Amino acid sequence: MRWPIVFVVAAVLGAAGCAKAPDPRAYAGSESGVSWEEATARYRISPPACPVDGLRFDVQPPLTDRLAFTFTAEKSCVDGYLRQYGVDPAAPPLSWPKDADTVREPFDPQTMQELGWTFDPHVEQVYYAGFRTPDRWSSFEVLVRPGPGRETAYFLSKTLGGEG
Repeated sequence: MRWPIVFVVAAVLGAAGCAKAPDPRAYAGSESGVSWEEATARYRISPPACPVDGLRFDVQPPLTDRLAFTFTAEKSCVDGYLRQYGVDPAAPPLSWPKDADTVREPFDPQTMQELGWTFDPHVEQVYYAGFRTPDRWSSFEVLVRPGPGRETAYFLSKTLGGEG
């Protein structure tokens, strides 16, 4: 009678040992066991090729798909990453906040609350909507907060798997 108990305990411990540890860069509530590298592969983007600080990400499972991420890097790094996905940082389409729109958040308020993203409406930031993978698999809204030499960029997916 002890063998079935030993077998069950061993199976449970073995299964627990196979579970992936959460990626420490993931926000709480991100899809369990999905690393930053796996999340970017799902959305057909690559991680920035230059050194970044403060990388955080949130990926949600299929059907509720979302990839949100942020990082801080040298301006040249952020600009290069934007260019890689079809955005011309020298010609930003919009700034946030707009003169008449200082109360509207740049992203969905619920998403911002979930991620803890806050933005100062008294500091002008740059908003881009054209960040797309070359095959147009996914697209993102991007907000860039300028800083002295370094910028913080926020990315929120709009589409996955087709035209956006």
